[in-house]
Amino acid sequence: MKKVALLFVAVLFATVTFAQSNLPIDARTEKICFRKVINTVGTQDEVFNRIYSQFMNTYYKSPSTILQQNDGRTLKGKHQFQLDNGDPVKSKWPWITYYFTIEVREGRVRYTLTDFMQKTQSNHPCEEWMNKEDPLYQPVWDSYLNQIAAFGEDWGKQFEEKLIPEKVIEEEEW
Repeated sequence: MKKVALLFVAVLFATVTFAQSNLPIDARTEKICFRKVINTVGTQDEVFNRIYSQFMNTYYKSPSTILQQNDGRTLKGKHQFQLDNGDPVKSKWPWITYYFTIEVREGRVRYTLTDFMQKTQSNHPCEEWMNKEDPLYQPVWDSYLNQIAAFGEDWGKQFEEKLIPEKVIEEEEW
């Protein structure tokens, strides 16, 4: 019985550690920050147009409503997604807002996802969920952090897939 209890505690600590270890934290701001530089082919304008047409128009329902800056080199915007807390009533699931920045340079692109906030009457930074010493701590926060990590990884993966230029099919001359 002691071995089972010890094993349970070990697994519990391992999942708690895993929940926090897969979230990238910016050393300067101490916020959750998904950031990556991707090398790509094409001119700055070609890459920017590819990002807007192939990623923004497919990932977001209405990119023009969420964009705060679109100057041909940088896309900045604010969006939200909903977490799953296991409650059968989906309206009780928390909403998370985040900011994204996509910067295009010749031959490379950098994306940044940051400022993850729980959308309530007053916004709460999601980094608060990492504090296990908080008297208001709830175990479901670990699940929320895992879902944020999964969201950031999935967003980056889909973004990278859309950066690959489409193959141009040359027409035959008749």
